[in-house]
Amino acid sequence: MNWRTQLLVIQTFILCGIVRALILLIPFKKFRPYLGEHNADSNLEEDIYVYRQAKKIGQVVSMVSRYTPWESKCLVQAMVAQYLLKRRKIPATLYLGVAKGSEGDLKAHAWLRCGQMIVTGDGARMRYKEVARFANLAV
Repeated sequence: MNWRTQLLVIQTFILCGIVRALILLIPFKKFRPYLGEHNADSNLEEDIYVYRQAKKIGQVVSMVSRYTPWESKCLVQAMVAQYLLKRRKIPATLYLGVAKGSEGDLKAHAWLRCGQMIVTGDGARMRYKEVARFANLAV
């Protein structure tokens, strides 16, 4: 790994811990405004440079989240990736969805989209009905 990727890995690890603590300790309605504009959408088209950046961030977030000593599931991953993209002035939309589980319980999922690319949470997103979206439109 080059030094930039190493720095991104370290930054992602720290951010995963911060975001996980935020989710556990602060009610959602308190940090919701920081997720972006509610019910807005980012652009569906981006240039190749943006897609490369988003893909790299998605890969690093996915890799790092597997090795954190705390749970870093879909919401943590989506929020961390959205923050990292926002720092690079890359617009993205974070989606929240729900679905009924096999025992009738509700399951939740989060994913992040940049342009037409799903940056995090792509694997299971089709099984979930979108209930909210938050767009980071700042460029």
